[in-house]
Amino acid sequence: MKAAVTPTGPYTASASPTGTATTTATTAGHPRGTVESYFNALKAGNVDQIVGAFARNAVVEIDGEATAEGTKAIRSLYQQQLHGATDLLSATHTIVDVRTVSGENAVVRSGSKQGQARFRELFLLGKEGGKWKISEFMNNQSS
Repeated sequence: MKAAVTPTGPYTASASPTGTATTTATTAGHPRGTVESYFNALKAGNVDQIVGAFARNAVVEIDGEATAEGTKAIRSLYQQQLHGATDLLSATHTIVDVRTVSGENAVVRSGSKQGQARFRELFLLGKEGGKWKISEFMNNQSS
């Protein structure tokens, strides 16, 4: 039997720039809030907060980088990514779509601009300890 995919209320298909946004009470506790927190931590260069957005056994696949699996590898990847990366700190992000699957999993699509480069992102989230965490993240440069 196929799992039903249901949009999550006001978050679905509403493009929303998160370049300067902070997580609000409206999005806190929702998949969108987790992704917004991730983007805010990325812009702040805060590796601890970035890693905290991910599940313990998460997988991160960033365009042009080796796949990072688990907390230690993800921490190392983002330390390398943020080292001297002014484009990441000044990037703009737009959440394009948020959907939940059976209330326990979610998919978030977004787009980012880092300097002159544009990226597409796909986040898979699940609940860990009752909180939404990123279980898989992949991005690639759009043409």
